[in-house]
Amino acid sequence: MQGTEKEYMEARQQRSKILKKIMSLVGCISFGGTALFGIANMFKSGLQQPQQLETSAVVSVEEQLQKTARGYEIVLEREPENVTALEGLVRVRLEMGDRKGAIASLEKLVEFYPEREDYKVVLEQVKVKIKDSN
Repeated sequence: MQGTEKEYMEARQQRSKILKKIMSLVGCISFGGTALFGIANMFKSGLQQPQQLETSAVVSVEEQLQKTARGYEIVLEREPENVTALEGLVRVRLEMGDRKGAIASLEKLVEFYPEREDYKVVLEQVKVKIKDSN
């Protein structure tokens, strides 16, 4: 009977070793999977962050152009013939894509300074671009 008892104990130890190996394997796979998902999320968030910053930078540039244009308009309310403010407003409006708004300021520049050919040339170029876009 001792032979069968000894065989039973050896079989039980063998099953116990196999069970320990399986549990170790499951633990390693679980740990590896968790680490892999963590690393994947880290790279995913790292790639998404620059896009968000780029979008906010675009918004802030547009807001900055609008604030600058408003500043020139305030100066022109006090000093309607201020060349620097008129030229700045034209430049900002053209950067914003507001060609029609730029035309009004360019026409004032041509009216105040008819001897300046550069104002006339820019005015004509902007008018041509408006006609071409329609």
